[in-house]
Amino acid sequence: MNIIELLADLRTQHDEATARAGELRDQIEHLTAALAETEARLEDLATTRKVIAELAPAAEDSEPPKTGGSTTAPPPGASSLARGGRVLPPPPGVGHSGG
Repeated sequence: MNIIELLADLRTQHDEATARAGELRDQIEHLTAALAETEARLEDLATTRKVIAELAPAAEDSEPPKTGGSTTAPPPGASSLARGGRVLPPPPGVGHSGG
């Protein structure tokens, strides 16, 4: 191998290493952004958990929400329609299981 071939080989290796370094920098940039988003989400979850934990004692004083798929009629005189209110459908995923 002569000096010209050696220099050409070194240039090729340098170009490949430069391209690889660029790819790694791009990955680091992407991962840094993903990490920042995840850390922000963790902070939001911690705040939400703290607020719910603070409200939990107050919520324990009230009647717990009913669970299950069955619908029961409200007690006499408690109808929201009788008070001029309107009945809203349950949120998605609550109530009937479809079919």
